[in-house]
Order: sequence, then structure tokens, then C-alpha cells
Amino acid sequence: MSMNENRERLHFEEESRLVSSASGNITPYDAAAAGAACARAAEERGEGAIFAAHGSGTGADALAYAFAAGAASAGARCIFAGECCAPAAAYAAKALGCAAGCHVHTEITASLGFFAGDGLPLYRSFEESMERELYGKKELPYSHFGDIRCFDGAEELYSAAMRAMLGSEITRVYADVYSSSPSVMRVCGNILEGKGNRSGERIAFRISADGKRISAYSEETGYVFRDRLIMLCCRRLFERGHDAAVCGRAPRALERLAGLYGRRILSCGGAVCINEKSPSEGCLAARQAASEQLFMNDGIALMITVLDILGSEEKNLKEALRGLPEFADISRYIPADRPSELLKRLCVPGMEQSGVISDGENGRVTIRPLRTGKGIMLSVESTAAETAAELCDFYAGMIANNR
Repeated sequence: MSMNENRERLHFEEESRLVSSASGNITPYDAAAAGAACARAAEERGEGAIFAAHGSGTGADALAYAFAAGAASAGARCIFAGECCAPAAAYAAKALGCAAGCHVHTEITASLGFFAGDGLPLYRSFEESMERELYGKKELPYSHFGDIRCFDGAEELYSAAMRAMLGSEITRVYADVYSSSPSVMRVCGNILEGKGNRSGERIAFRISADGKRISAYSEETGYVFRDRLIMLCCRRLFERGHDAAVCGRAPRALERLAGLYGRRILSCGGAVCINEKSPSEGCLAARQAASEQLFMNDGIALMITVLDILGSEEKNLKEALRGLPEFADISRYIPADRPSELLKRLCVPGMEQSGVISDGENGRVTIRPLRTGKGIMLSVESTAAETAAELCDFYAGMIANNR
């Protein structure tokens, strides 16, 4: 297999996930190559140690060890945290001053989830540096290897921070947490021990295995999904005179909510932060704020923030959600051979970075080229689900005719 063929085995997807391009299988060889590439990309920037951790899925530990060995073989110091949930890994890496980190996840398919030193997804330029370095021929003699330091306090550090965030007494509700990840369940158990009122309203929080996606359910509200929970937390920021930060595109409904309070949404304006060497002022401000507003990218922190709001305001979930603007969001994959050309041709002039092709009274329509170069994602946001579906059908047909 040639070096170019090897390089094409892996590619970055959204939220800095490195995945296999074909089989869905990541080998220890791939993980070691990714570790070395991450170390070299950090070295180019004169940055610090590399963080490594893994979930509880089968084979995740072996891939994490391989990643750590690859990083050390490229001369880096690697801090190996063992099994913990992804939010705990990102939080600990930031607290320890690491340059970047990786959390290995092996549930349905294997993926290497990367994060920058601020705990947020990597800049695209860092990803591109890693992609160039994958399976490169740079080799160091073992006398120049870095080292691997074990750290077993990631979950304890993260749990303590989350308990500190939950400063209010929770008198009217209690939380039931469900997740397929033992580490997520373990962390949430530590955080919520002794919290809540068992005679109050039961809220069932379902958290994804990577700890990022979340929904809430109560008998009065039915299912409440992540975007609406984030809007609830942002409203408290606005009420307290703060802006909210989105590392990526900001939903129009959230922008309108901010405007009602005379606040704004800090955002880099695109789907991903581009270049850490020359970031825009907007990107810098957004990332700095987003790294402190953990609920934007962390499902566990989002749950804790929601519970703190319910406790401090002495409300149940339905009462707390009252007054938030209604909106619906639909996404659809559309195959396309030259997605970047479509982006330039269809976007509103001057809005190519944010991918907006329509922004009217009925809703906002955006497109985003996939990293594979084989298609685009069409996203529609509107105040009503029916309108969003109609707009999605219309623009999907239009894009298909323009391919």
C-alpha cells in the first residue's frame, strides 16, 4: 500500500473526529500514525503536551495506547488518562495546559475525537497539518523519544468542577440519567449524588456515549432536545448581561433571542474555526467565551446548567422553557462531486464562509461541503417544522439541478 493510499485511509469529519474513510475500522497502526501527526502539528506551533484518553468500548484502550506511543515516538510528552468520558478528557487537558488531545471512541464504529488546548474542536489548519503528517517518514531515534505520563484524575477533576457549577439547591425536580457509556454514568452519579428532590418532577436526561448530545424528557414537556436546552441556558446569560458564544454557525432563533436582551452571539461565522495562526477577532472572542461556557459543547455540563437554572429559579422544566422562541431545524445530505464550487455559486454574496444561500422571513437555509468532498449538508431553520420541511425539499431540488 502506497503512502498516499495510507493517508486516504483516514479523514477528519465534523467536530474534529478522525475516522476511517472506507471500512469504519481504525487499526493500532492508524492510531499510532495519528498520535505522531498530532505531536508534529503541535511541535510546529511550539505548543505543549498531548493528552490521550479512551471510552469503555471494546478495543478503545488498545487504540489509545497506540496513539500515545505514536505521540511519544514523535518526541512529545503524552499524558495518558486511561478510561474517562470525552468531556472529562477535554476539561482535564485544558486544566493541565496541553496543546491538544484525543479521546478514542469505539461504539458502533471507531473514531478518534480530537480537541484543542482550550477543550474545543481543533482549528481546521491544525487538522490539515495532521493530515499532511499522517504516515509521514519522519523518524526519531529512540533516544529522542518523548515520554508517557499516566494521569488518573480526569473524572475527579471534571466531577468537582461540575458540582461547583451546580450551586443551587434543586427543590422541585430530580434527574434520572441514561447513557450507554459507563464512564458518563459514573461521572453523572458522582456529580448528582445527594442532589434533587425525589418527590419533585422527574426529568430523564439521555446523554450520548461521547457525552456531547443530550435530550431531556418530562411528562409535562415531552422530549426537549439539545438546541432548546442550550437556548434556555443562553437566556440566563443574556439576563445577566453576557453574550453567548458559538464555535461555528449560530442558529437564527438564538440570534433573535439575544437581540431581545440587547446582547449578541459571538461566532466565527463559519462551520469551523479556520486558522489559529491568524484568527479573526470574532473567532478569538468566540473561542475564549465558548471555552468558559461549557454547556455549548458538553452534554453533561448542559444538563448541570439546566438543573442549576431550575434550582435557582425554583421552576420545573415546563415553566423554565416558557417564553423561548419556537424553531425547527432539518438537515439533509445531498451527493455532489464539486461541493466547494456549489458553495461559491449558490451562496449569498459575502456569506460564503457561513454558507447561507437564503435568509428570509420563512427561514434560513445554509449549505456545508463535507470534508470527504463527495457531498454537501443542507440545513434549514424555520419557526415551524412544516415550513422547514417545505424549504428543505425546495432547496434540495434546486441544488440537485445545479450539481
